[in-house]
Amino acid sequence: MARSIDWSEILGDSPIDWLLERSNPSVRYFTLVDILGKPQDDLEVRYTKKAISESATVQMILRKQNPIGYWENPNSPYVPKYKSSYWTLMVLSNLGIDKTCDEVAKACEFIFQFQLEDGGFPCENIGTTRESQLSCLTGNMVAALVRLGYENDSRVKRAVDWLVRIQNKDGGWLCPYWKAHAKDRHGCFMGTICPLEAFSEIRSTDFRKELTVSISNGAEFLLMHRLFKADHHNFRIINQAWLELGFPWFFSYNILRGLDVLTKLGYVNDPRLEDGVDMLLQKRQKNGSWVLENSPVGRMQVDIETKGQPSKWITLIALRMLKRLRI
Repeated sequence: MARSIDWSEILGDSPIDWLLERSNPSVRYFTLVDILGKPQDDLEVRYTKKAISESATVQMILRKQNPIGYWENPNSPYVPKYKSSYWTLMVLSNLGIDKTCDEVAKACEFIFQFQLEDGGFPCENIGTTRESQLSCLTGNMVAALVRLGYENDSRVKRAVDWLVRIQNKDGGWLCPYWKAHAKDRHGCFMGTICPLEAFSEIRSTDFRKELTVSISNGAEFLLMHRLFKADHHNFRIINQAWLELGFPWFFSYNILRGLDVLTKLGYVNDPRLEDGVDMLLQKRQKNGSWVLENSPVGRMQVDIETKGQPSKWITLIALRMLKRLRI
C-alpha cells in the first residue's frame, strides 16, 4: 500500500480475545495460526484443530449427510441451492476440516463423479453437456477441494487447467459455453473472484508456474476497477451489494472477498486497493468487530452466524487481510 497506518489505530478495542473463544474452534484455530502466527505443531493449535471436527456446527452438517456421501439430492450436487453437496463442501472447507475426516472424503469422491471431461464442474445432473460448466462454480470447487486436501489430485489439476484455458481476454472470467453469457465480452466479477480464490489456495510450485500469467491478468482485472468501481464511468460504484460483507460467500462478490484474495496472492503494495480498504474500515464497529451483512440464512444445512450481528468470520478475515497489508 502507498501508506502506513499503525495496527492499534485500526483495531481500537481489539477483538482478538473474542475470536479466541473456545465456543467456535474454527475461528479460534485460524486466529491462532493466521493472526497470532502460531505454528501447526503448537499444542494449542493441534488441540483446537482436533476440536473443529467435534464442533456442534460440523457435527450437525455431518449428521445430515447420506451414508453414500451426498447431501439432499443424489442426482445433483447443485440443487437445492446452498444445501446440496457442492455448497455443503464449500462450507466445510472454510471451517477448517479436511479429507482425514471419512465423511468429507466420501463427499468429495461423490462430487468428483459429476466433473466433466473438460475439467469444469456442472450445475446440472451427471452426464450433462459442457454448457453447464460454470467458472464461478468450478473455481469454488477447486478452492474447497484444495482446502480439503486434494491439491495434488489429477482431477483438481484438470479443473485448474480448464479455468486457465477459458479465462476471458480482459483478464476476468465468463462462463464460456453458458447461454446467458453467449454475447458477453466483459469479465464477470463473480466469475472472476472464484477462480482467483482457487488459485490463491494452491501452494504447489508446479501449479504456481502454470498460473503466473493467469493470476496476473485476473488480479489486474479487479485492480483496474479498484475492486468495485467502473473504470470507464468515473469510477462510480458498480453494485452497492458488493459493499455488503458476507460469509460464507459462495459465488457472490464483495470488497472483503476481493481484498482477501488479492492480498493472499501477494498484491499488498498496489494503491488501487485503498478504496476497498477505506470502505472496509468505515464498516468497523467501535469494539473492533465487523457485522455480517449478507448470508443465505435459513437456506444452508446450518446457519454459521446471525445476519445483522457482529461476525467472528468477517472480523477474522478482515484482520487477516489487514495483517498482510502490514497496516
